[in-house]
Amino acid sequence: MTPHVKIYMKFFGYKTAEEIMCEFCGSPAVDVHYLVPRSIAPKDKVNKIDNLMALCRIHHEQAHASKNTNDDFKYIHRRKCLQNGLPDNEKI
Repeated sequence: MTPHVKIYMKFFGYKTAEEIMCEFCGSPAVDVHYLVPRSIAPKDKVNKIDNLMALCRIHHEQAHASKNTNDDFKYIHRRKCLQNGLPDNEKI
């Protein structure tokens, strides 16, 4: 299991990867998406929970296809992180 998936699971309290659902539609997630790509995110921010969002295959493809869609996903993910206890000032 990759480090970013472990970080995601720990923050949201998942015991297995099979429990993770797409944050957009609730279907089983197949990927933990980097909201800000690894290639442009500061190295110390890449694997922060605010940059990691679980998505199903369809929504992961949509996130890569459109900046507007990815921006919408950032908003949805930010709300979920805040509900789970992420301090409001911690963001990428």
